[in-house]
Amino acid sequence: MKSSLFIGMAMSALVLLSAGCGSDRPPEDLSGSDVPGAVADPSGSADGTALGGTGGDGFGTEGNNGTPGNWGDPASVGASDKDGWREADPSGNRLNMPVIYFAYDSDVLVPSETANLDKIAAYMQDKPELGLVIQGHCDQRGTEEYNRALGERRANAIRSYLVKKGVADFKIKTVSFGEDQPAVTGSGESVWRQNRRGVPVPMIIK
Repeated sequence: MKSSLFIGMAMSALVLLSAGCGSDRPPEDLSGSDVPGAVADPSGSADGTALGGTGGDGFGTEGNNGTPGNWGDPASVGASDKDGWREADPSGNRLNMPVIYFAYDSDVLVPSETANLDKIAAYMQDKPELGLVIQGHCDQRGTEEYNRALGERRANAIRSYLVKKGVADFKIKTVSFGEDQPAVTGSGESVWRQNRRGVPVPMIIK
């Protein structure tokens, strides 16, 4: 009787694990962080109020080449989009705008990124001819579909913050590349933390 009860419990546990209750994502190792701003802070701020959140509606539902997604073909970001926006800094330096980093599996903006976000907001308010395309990126862990969605949430978190700081919403578009455009290739936390990011790309809109 006891052995059949034990076997039944063991089989139930296996069914639960196979149904997706387990996680294949390894725990994050934030020790020895060497990337400015790549800090884990799930609350978003000291008082528990997140700086970020969702915001905006992205950049349409169809890319430049007719594929689903905000921009479609990642190679087309440097070109003019359907609204005539074009990169303000064709050199690829993005007018030296800072990259915004995120904690593992999170779309919440961390307090260490506030200064950089505020610099972006102040610069944008001083340049009425500019808009921003905010690119959301992830490390390679997780499925492609999951990382696309996470990248979009990260881009929208930045967009929401900038709008709250006074940047006009119509001057911001978002795009997610998921894991497709890593800043650094390889594996391990020292690489992954550099790929969990939001990248502001200034665009000439006037």
